[in-house]
Amino acid sequence: LKKFKNGFFLAAGRFTKQKNFIYLIKEFKKFYELYPDEKLIIIGDGELKNKMINEININKLNNNIEIFEYTNNLYSYMKKSKAFILSSLWEEVGFVIVEAALCNSFVISSNCKNGPEEFLLNGKGGILFESNSENKLFECLKEFKNIKKDELFEKKLLAKKSCFKFTM
Repeated sequence: LKKFKNGFFLAAGRFTKQKNFIYLIKEFKKFYELYPDEKLIIIGDGELKNKMINEININKLNNNIEIFEYTNNLYSYMKKSKAFILSSLWEEVGFVIVEAALCNSFVISSNCKNGPEEFLLNGKGGILFESNSENKLFECLKEFKNIKKDELFEKKLLAKKSCFKFTM
């Protein structure tokens, strides 16, 4: 993680159509063109891994997007990330965003059905974007980049409080 000393965005999950990581890579490329120092780590494994690697290579993003193998210690990455990105096409609440909020990671999520919108209190506890829509995640990444510290803190606090609704 020394390569990511200025922080990084994080995404994690199975490399499947549901998680929509190809969309994430394409949207991050637009963000990278404005902010070439930004980094993204995607953690997981699955059948779309080679397609994701190919997308990263085609877009010459090898220095800015890295794929890491699945780990049982995702929390250490969450704690160090600038924000956790959930790009899913559909999801239950997505316990990964609950875990990210508990690790004090800011959450940027698609508004896919069944959970993220409710968990993030319609955007009060993070940033929501229209699922799988061109430029929507890119616009949210720019919004995150310009968010003021006190607003960032407030949104993270609301997301953390929301965790209690989704735990035993």
